[in-house]
Amino acid sequence: MKNNCIKKFLTPIKKKIKNKTRLYLTIKHVYPHLCELSNEEILDYYQVKSLKELDAHIEYVKEILKKKKENDEEKLDALDTCFCVDSHGDFKYLYQTKKEAEKQRLYSLKTKRVKLTLYTCPFHCGWHLSKV
Repeated sequence: MKNNCIKKFLTPIKKKIKNKTRLYLTIKHVYPHLCELSNEEILDYYQVKSLKELDAHIEYVKEILKKKKENDEEKLDALDTCFCVDSHGDFKYLYQTKKEAEKQRLYSLKTKRVKLTLYTCPFHCGWHLSKV
């Protein structure tokens, strides 16, 4: 009898925790360039302060994308494209994960003695490197 009461009490708490982590897991799965980030870093990446704000932002983006898709499929495809260029006007290399960009940064420092810094793509497509 006691176990049933405890189970009934804990079930809604367990459900809330699952729902909270589900959003972070979904983001990491859908956007591989964010898979190495902590939950706090994901909030930072989207420039929000709480899970509730992140959820609202995601729903807002979904709604915009849904409307754009209905209006113009080509515009939707362009949203997921990185248009970043370097100082020579060439397209920058896009790293899918922070870990991959960091690995390249360290390799460049070790082999070429070039100091680089990594930063998120302004189009939220991944990560770029830039000379310090």
